[in-house]
Amino acid sequence: MSAVDELPSSPVQSTSRLADVSLLTDVIASSSKVPLEQLTRPNSQSYLSKLTTFGLQDLLSEPTTLQTQSHHLTSSLTSLTHTSYPTFLSLHRTTNALTTSLTSLSSSLNSLLTSSLPALEECAAGWKDRTETVLKERSKARVVLEQHEKIRDLLEIPLLIDTCVRNGYFAEALSLVSHAKALAANASASNKPSPLILSSVLSEVHHSIMQMLLSLLSTLYEPNRKLPALWKAVNFLRKMDVFGPSSPFASAPPHLKSLVVQPESEKAFDSLGDAISSEEQIALAFLVGRESCLKSTLEPCGGDISRMTNHGELDDREKEDLARYLKKYLDLWREGVYDVITQYSTIFLEKTSSVTTQSPTKSAHSNSPISSSQPSTDQEWMRLQTLITTYASRALTTHLLPVLSPSLPLLSLTFLPSLLTQLTYCSTAFARVGLDFRGILSALFSHAVAEVVSDEMRTAGDQFVSQFKIPSAPNQSNTRSINGNVKAKWEQPSKWLVTSATASLPPVPITPATPSAPSLTHSPPHIPPQILASYPPLAEHTNALLGVLNGLRLLAPTSILPTLARVLDDEVLSKGGQALHAYTKAFCSELHTASKANDSNDGEDENEKQKRVIMAFGQVYFGILVPFVRRALVEGVYGIKLDASFEGGGDSLPTVVMDWEDYVLEQDEESDESSEDES
Repeated sequence: MSAVDELPSSPVQSTSRLADVSLLTDVIASSSKVPLEQLTRPNSQSYLSKLTTFGLQDLLSEPTTLQTQSHHLTSSLTSLTHTSYPTFLSLHRTTNALTTSLTSLSSSLNSLLTSSLPALEECAAGWKDRTETVLKERSKARVVLEQHEKIRDLLEIPLLIDTCVRNGYFAEALSLVSHAKALAANASASNKPSPLILSSVLSEVHHSIMQMLLSLLSTLYEPNRKLPALWKAVNFLRKMDVFGPSSPFASAPPHLKSLVVQPESEKAFDSLGDAISSEEQIALAFLVGRESCLKSTLEPCGGDISRMTNHGELDDREKEDLARYLKKYLDLWREGVYDVITQYSTIFLEKTSSVTTQSPTKSAHSNSPISSSQPSTDQEWMRLQTLITTYASRALTTHLLPVLSPSLPLLSLTFLPSLLTQLTYCSTAFARVGLDFRGILSALFSHAVAEVVSDEMRTAGDQFVSQFKIPSAPNQSNTRSINGNVKAKWEQPSKWLVTSATASLPPVPITPATPSAPSLTHSPPHIPPQILASYPPLAEHTNALLGVLNGLRLLAPTSILPTLARVLDDEVLSKGGQALHAYTKAFCSELHTASKANDSNDGEDENEKQKRVIMAFGQVYFGILVPFVRRALVEGVYGIKLDASFEGGGDSLPTVVMDWEDYVLEQDEESDESSEDES
């Protein structure tokens, strides 16, 4: 510090004070060695301005004063130096250390500003990008922790629904479904995208509801389910509205449904399905399920019946088994179908009819016009009624008639009346629910009786015809030698066609030309003539036919009388007459040949006896058995007078009778001619 700077100002009365001392500064700078910069300092300028106020004496004494003060300051500094030199040394060291530190600090700051701070700024700029994902995850985790209870309740909804469905608590399951639907509705109302967790929960709820639907539908397929269980299942199906267009669980959830592109054909099918009400679809599902139960119930017994009907001819034991299977099948069918119809009527028709009857009552007590839903309700009830009617008809034509049609003709006549009685009672019971099928039974059993009676009469006729086989070509077992000629062996008619008591004089019918002959039309049609007992083959044949007719008395439809009369005439009596005629003709020809070869009178008498027996047998067959059997069928069974007005009967029997009568006349003429030749 210079001496000029340290000089104090004296309290000298100023004469004038220059504000601008620049000229003075220039003068002093030019006349002294003091640098100009030192003179231009504020303190120097202030001191120079103060000098302008001094007088001459003051100016003259001012250097002495300044020198004195300088010596004083020098001594003071010297004393201070001697007394405080450790402090100065310490201050010097500190100053050096501070200077070094400031230099290092300056370089460090320069390094910080040039390299570290830009790197820090770059890292700070990238920090946000690197931590944004973590912050989002932490935010999500924080939200999850905050909403933990709600999320847990939401996630437990599908588990609770599954538990309720497995244990049969369907009402509670539907309540949980309603809660889930309410949550979905609230989420959609906020105009924000649905949370993924809610979509996942709705998907699981949809799956659980599908399991509930399958459980309810499987109830409809269980055979032993009664009305209360079925009523409960149908009511829950109605509450679920699974077949209605408004149900979110009728198809895939909305968030999944939008991802599936539906074909045009399926869209057309959906539009067609919308026309069918949910109640009708539930009713159809009910009928399909109960139909499956009915089929499973009827299948074992129906399989036994099919096996026996495909077997062909049945013996008496098998016919009895078939009748037992049919009775069991009818009972199962009656119980199954009646249960289905009554359950359907109780569940669907009574509910709909009650709604239909209540709607006009409510509209009558209100001032509002009748709702437009009334015609649709009536139409729905009619369609439901049509549905059960169609099912009942299908159950009849699918399960009952196809089983009865091939089975009844295989039974004996003794089993048909009991089956008809059982079916009549069944039809009467079904008449109360609108399924009266007694009209079908008439044609069904008429055809069956006609088939059974025709088969049994044909069997009896075949057995009779088989007795009159003409011996075939000669061989060692059935031949005998007559005068050296080999002849076929004929069994003598007197040994098997007539009883031994009447063999010598076989009885013959009295012709109507005889005045004392009673007409056959006056005898009872159910009591065979006594003369048939003299001819065992005719008696056996008559008993076989009467046994068939006695069985027919138990069940004799009037519509089959022409058919039975035609079968009896053409296939039984006519064939028997033809076989007897051919046998008699061949036997008489053989006797005629033998009589020509043998001249013995004993042999001729024996031949005449045999011829008389076989001719009497034929006369009794055509004159007694044929009229009696025809009257036994027409008058004895049906009570219809057998006269010219009767339009039934076959066409071949009159021809066979006429051929026999012609043959008898020929034999009588030959006998007369032979008698004249002998005389």
